[in-house]
Amino acid sequence: GLELGLEDFYPMRAFGTMSVLESDTVLAMQNNLSGTVFGPGKPPEEISGFYRLSEAPWTMVIIAPGDKVLIPMIQFRRFYFLSFAGCILLVLVFIRMTMNRVTIDIKKISVAADDLANGKFGDPLEVATRDEVGELTGNFNKMTRQLRHRLELKEAINIAREVQQNLLPREGYSGDRIEISGFSIYCDETGGDYFDILQFPESDGKVGVVVGDVVGHGVGAALLMTTVRALVRSRLSQPGGLGQVMNDVNRLLYQDTVKSGSFVTLFYLEYDQFKSVLRWVRAGHDPAIIYAPAEDSFSELKGKGMALGVDLDWRYECNEISIGEETKLILIGSDGVWEVENGSGEQFGKERVKEIFAAQNGSHPDIIVKNIIGKIAAFRGDTPQADDITLAVIKVG
Repeated sequence: GLELGLEDFYPMRAFGTMSVLESDTVLAMQNNLSGTVFGPGKPPEEISGFYRLSEAPWTMVIIAPGDKVLIPMIQFRRFYFLSFAGCILLVLVFIRMTMNRVTIDIKKISVAADDLANGKFGDPLEVATRDEVGELTGNFNKMTRQLRHRLELKEAINIAREVQQNLLPREGYSGDRIEISGFSIYCDETGGDYFDILQFPESDGKVGVVVGDVVGHGVGAALLMTTVRALVRSRLSQPGGLGQVMNDVNRLLYQDTVKSGSFVTLFYLEYDQFKSVLRWVRAGHDPAIIYAPAEDSFSELKGKGMALGVDLDWRYECNEISIGEETKLILIGSDGVWEVENGSGEQFGKERVKEIFAAQNGSHPDIIVKNIIGKIAAFRGDTPQADDITLAVIKVG
């Protein structure tokens, strides 16, 4: 049989009086030339569409079941939500995989850093990506190489320091009417100050003390210091007066310093036990300080002389005085002794050194040296040491 609609029972009814959808459609038609109106329900049970004709004073209205009209939209919405959910899932999986890779790479760097902290150097880490983690890995490898190089360099410097320390006298000297003690404190691992005690055959009856100060400090100054030490020791074993000895040392050293501009100040003091005579050569160094306890007076062992390695044609002179039978105290120091500064920028100065020197005149030279070094350390406090400090004390009589 035929399916009967509402129009079959009410053929003469007015549109908009039979349902809410029709009344809503009539209201929409009053304000718009065309449009779509949805009935109640989700999805709506019915949907109406209207269009006002321009050729006649009529408006076409079509009412259709909502589920059939909206099937494509519903399917599209389902497809959209499923696609969106799938994309979100893929993004989450990608993020998880990326985070896992990043976590693994960072963990490798962390393990390598822990090994590095314990002094273990492994193979360079593989740089598998060009992102931030790859850049971090590359920087870690670079840091490891530089650290290894620095440790190797530090080890080499420590060896150089040990070698240089072995070149300094391990203990003082005690002989007929003479006692000698000295000490060096470097501001770096190695230094440029030079201190030595030179003993000659007993038949000569002589003992020498030398204090030198190479310009600058550090490895370069240490190398030049060892060169000066070798030249002085080698030349003193040959015949000739002290003036000629320094002339030859200067000539040989000049060949090494003429291009670099380096130089060495040096004070060489020699005591002749048979004649009770002091001989010295001053090569640009601060004069030695001599104290006579009997007169409670200070004087200086001066003399002309330029720093070694500056002028090839300079001629050094040997100075000489007789010291008699009375006890004399002699102090030879590098400028780092009296130029050390405290936190206020005040220098220790020679007057403080002289006061300590005079107050300790009855003590062994080793005690005097330790006392001066202790006073300097207390004066300096927490201020970093800016220069090498070398001190030699000779007690004669």
